[in-house]
Amino acid sequence: MRARIAALTAISAGLTLAMAGPSWATPTPSAGTAAGTSTSAAASAAPGITCPAQVNRPCAWQERGERGVLGSAQVTAEHPGQLTLVRVDVKIQRAWGSPWETVASSTLLQYGSVRVSTPPVSALGPIVVCATGGPALQPALQSTTCTTPH
Repeated sequence: MRARIAALTAISAGLTLAMAGPSWATPTPSAGTAAGTSTSAAASAAPGITCPAQVNRPCAWQERGERGVLGSAQVTAEHPGQLTLVRVDVKIQRAWGSPWETVASSTLLQYGSVRVSTPPVSALGPIVVCATGGPALQPALQSTTCTTPH
């Protein structure tokens, strides 16, 4: 267990991963700069977005702009020394009844509260944003939430 904690501690200083989906959901050229940033436990989501004040529960939302849709999420840590993980996915549905496909995703692992966004995606059809997060060393306490399709 100590080796696992040491390995996670070594990478927890700010691991940020971002990926974009297929070419029909092409991210904008600045996708590399849209990866996650952290926030304090008292910080709120984007302007106009309200996240319930729940510790270790992810909050997800989407932000639409001229460059596409950003999927964003945050997890408020129980304390600043908690290693926290959050992953956010932007999913689209090409046709009614077809499976949801992930077209952009970002993951952030760090100590304390975490906030992350995907690269902007231009996609047609309904979009949902799903976030999974919580204490990185206690997967049983992690949970997933999704927005309603827009």
